[in-house]
Amino acid sequence: MSSAELLLSVRDLRISFGAVEAVRGLSFDVHEGEVLAVVGESGAGKSLTARALLGIPPREATVTGSVRLGADELVGASRSVRTALWGRRVALVPQDALSLLSPVHQVADQLAAAVRSVGRVSRKEARARSVAALEEVGIAPDKARAYPHEFSGGMRQRAVIAMAMLHRPNLVIADEPTTAQDPETQKQVLDLLASRTGAAGAALVLVTHDLATVREHADRMLVMYAGRLVEAGPVAEVFERPRAPYTAGLLASVPGPVAPGPVAHKRRLPAIAGAPPAPTDLPPGCAFQPRCPLADATRCRTEQPEPEAHDGRTVACHRWRELTDNPAELFLESV
Repeated sequence: MSSAELLLSVRDLRISFGAVEAVRGLSFDVHEGEVLAVVGESGAGKSLTARALLGIPPREATVTGSVRLGADELVGASRSVRTALWGRRVALVPQDALSLLSPVHQVADQLAAAVRSVGRVSRKEARARSVAALEEVGIAPDKARAYPHEFSGGMRQRAVIAMAMLHRPNLVIADEPTTAQDPETQKQVLDLLASRTGAAGAALVLVTHDLATVREHADRMLVMYAGRLVEAGPVAEVFERPRAPYTAGLLASVPGPVAPGPVAHKRRLPAIAGAPPAPTDLPPGCAFQPRCPLADATRCRTEQPEPEAHDGRTVACHRWRELTDNPAELFLESV
């Protein structure tokens, strides 16, 4: 994606709640038409980052750093600036579709209202465009008059995808868009999201736990742990040869043929011992060191690793050069 124009630039993003930093110095770019997957365990700061990209962090949060969408800075932007961008240049597909859909209005009417919010459009034309948008995501016209509670969870997610794409935004943020859905519905929704954004030429930032979807649809991936970037790079390269021990453990712990090459496994499923630290109780040095089979008693436990670029990849680890050809074995030995 290096030849594509830079669309989103995030620099030293920090999100704190009082004295507690939940996102700590995150930097990355998104280019036009690119699919960037943001992955990591629960509590890594993924959803907080997604909200910051939309300019809507939690009210009690303090956000510093820079989130630039083209020429527009979203950190500290006024509501009028953010409102002018929402839907037209950046759109959201949330975890819970009901957070966007009103329970007291028909689904097509809600999309029609979104159509009319940009430019002068007659009610009839707006209604027709909303029904057409729903058809494009597999919702038949006779279902357009239904209310959200009459839709299944998968249909509601299809409806918010249709709403997100109404004005052909440059960037779509999808924050765990298949939460609490069965595997078949998850695949359908994620496939649809990728195809609709791809057809529109929109960039997609996909926050997800589904590593199979990452491998199938994403161009690049960003791995987070304890509010920081651990590793980032092209999906094929990260899956084939992860450079950070945390990334290796994350990929190896997924059953099935998701992680080929060095992180593949045939017998017992590797696992990362322990649990991620709370933002209020971070260990000294590298936040991953209490769970890392490569951590030493000196640098790893005293010095926080900073992200460094190496041949198109970014990694924050003191000992990444010491990973074996099959890093999954490290985690088999640790459990």
